[in-house]
Amino acid sequence: MSEQVTLDLTQHQRDLVLEGLRYIRSSRRFEFRDPLAGRDERRDNDLREIAALMGQFEAAAAVPGAASTRAKG
Repeated sequence: MSEQVTLDLTQHQRDLVLEGLRYIRSSRRFEFRDPLAGRDERRDNDLREIAALMGQFEAAAAVPGAASTRAKG
């Protein structure tokens, strides 16, 4: 199921959201895990989703005069 949400954000609000996403990405990337345990699918999926969200916000911020940002949930 794919749900789409439209947000009207100022440039400052987009910057805050991106800053938060970068923080969460770092948290997931550097959380303690046993290196011998192998791949962590949850972590890998989270990092992919965060990267996709960041890409959506960055693309919207790059468009001059963009008034809204679309985020899929």
